[in-house]
Amino acid sequence: MNVKYLAKNPTPVTQTITLRRGLPIGDSGVRSTEAVTVQVPPMSVREILFNENGTPLVEGCVQDLTVTQENEEGTPIDPHSTRRERTVIRDISGDRTEAFLRQTRRVYPNLDIDGRQNLGGTQLLAQFSHLRSARDNTTAIFSPAALNMSFESRIDSVYHAARNGQIQIDSITGNGFNSANAVQMRLTNTSSNHVRVVVPQGTMFEQQHWNGNQNLVVKEDVWIDIQPGQTGNFPLPAFCANASGGAPSNDPLNLTPFVFHDMGESFRDQDSMWRTTDSQRNVRMR
Repeated sequence: MNVKYLAKNPTPVTQTITLRRGLPIGDSGVRSTEAVTVQVPPMSVREILFNENGTPLVEGCVQDLTVTQENEEGTPIDPHSTRRERTVIRDISGDRTEAFLRQTRRVYPNLDIDGRQNLGGTQLLAQFSHLRSARDNTTAIFSPAALNMSFESRIDSVYHAARNGQIQIDSITGNGFNSANAVQMRLTNTSSNHVRVVVPQGTMFEQQHWNGNQNLVVKEDVWIDIQPGQTGNFPLPAFCANASGGAPSNDPLNLTPFVFHDMGESFRDQDSMWRTTDSQRNVRMR
């Protein structure tokens, strides 16, 4: 049976990583029989496989977030896009954070926003684009795929149920991080049927206001059952998604349609999540 080592590079530059001879490979009890040197692309995790004797076999890239397409200013991006692309910003006049939010609205005109349902997504993309632009020494709005996200596609998700009128999201509050109740979501079943929905692992919640505090990402799948006409408060376990921001403190949040992808061990603990999302803590949220 093969075992694997995950060489991680959450930085915007290529890293050369050497695994020493005799290195333990996880908890398998296998040790590498020779030194292995690999290059790990920016914002990537590379798999290095070993056989049961510790002989290195194959290496491959688990996740690659390098941008492959650059658009001119104002070019819209489909929020469902699986391309790693970005739309450059030429006009950055005025407050920088406001400029990113303004340009994100321009680039994503078809992203559904519903304040009555606490559904968003524009501000999340603006903030992550702001952070990645600072890391990449550019000024651009990025596609979800370039930010290690994808558009929610599950028909049994809480986002899908809210968009289709099965439930009403009355409020969402963020308080702290890396806890079982970092997110509190108040839901009402407005239908005449029992509703069972899931908040998938990686579901992203954004701050309703650009206040310098972190966005939140759900740690694991959470299932919610709610009876017809019932209103309930549902706690969700979540990590903070931005090491350079402050901790949420009773902050109003929006549910976004974006799900963050695991880059090997992103959901193991809070530090692992921060290494995945913010490789440079000196790049500030605002």
